[in-house]
Amino acid sequence: MATLQGLDRGLRALDVISLTADGLTVADLATQLGIDRSIAYRIVETLEEHALVSRQGKRVRLGAGAATLAGRFQRQLVQAAQPVLQELADATGSAAFLTVAHGAREGVPVAGAEPAVQHGPVQVGYRIGVRHPLEKGANGVAILSLRPGGPDEPGEVTRARELGYSITSGQLQQGATGVAAGFEVPGTAGASVGVVAMHELDGERVAAQVRQAAARLASLGES
Repeated sequence: MATLQGLDRGLRALDVISLTADGLTVADLATQLGIDRSIAYRIVETLEEHALVSRQGKRVRLGAGAATLAGRFQRQLVQAAQPVLQELADATGSAAFLTVAHGAREGVPVAGAEPAVQHGPVQVGYRIGVRHPLEKGANGVAILSLRPGGPDEPGEVTRARELGYSITSGQLQQGATGVAAGFEVPGTAGASVGVVAMHELDGERVAAQVRQAAARLASLGES
């Protein structure tokens, strides 16, 4: 498939920059892209002209233009996700949620759905828009599992990367079990879809359903 080299490099640069919460230098960017530093400078200057990146000292970070584009996509994602979340909630009898990474360390549930028929007398009190650390809860762990592994990462993140889904219990709400799978969202540090319930879950069956939902949502960014 024929591609435009300059555009390809610019998009790759945005992807690399978006994964670095504290930003990175032009030299680091050139190294990661495998290009000459002078070319990296021109890419950064072009992206900066369109407000897609900003330079603070020697470090390059995502700019307001990238946040605007990401916000537009996220609104589209939330709308498209609702039927997927409802199907997942009804199939599992559990509350289903879409979570998007907020920076490098937090996640924010941006959409949810309740099952038409509740499985159990207790519902999960999970609030949309409330940030929480990515290290806590299945949705956050699933997002962390999208990133390269490191020597100090929690074991449950490593397991989630190996399995393709995360499962946690009692981390965000006592007695609640969550199952989630992560997927990439353009312009963000990742997203996840999952379910959380106070009743016992069939882990393997629910995991398969959650992973299928994640694949459907990930395809939105590829179309």
